[in-house]
Amino acid sequence: MSEFDELSKGQREKPDAFQAQFGFFAEVFREMFNLLGEYAPLWYTEQHYSRAVAALRVLQESQAEPARSQKGR
Repeated sequence: MSEFDELSKGQREKPDAFQAQFGFFAEVFREMFNLLGEYAPLWYTEQHYSRAVAALRVLQESQAEPARSQKGR
């Protein structure tokens, strides 16, 4: 295997690793969002909830983006 092939392989693995980490953090965020909504601690204000909803939307849109780009291939 040439040096170029090794570098190229490493480049392809990075996005996969990033996607895996992103998926993990997205899952944890959703769990926290659901728990905060379910238990509604006193400090969890409407402003906190609104920010979390906005972040959740961005998260869902960013996860839908790779799926759309894969369909075009």
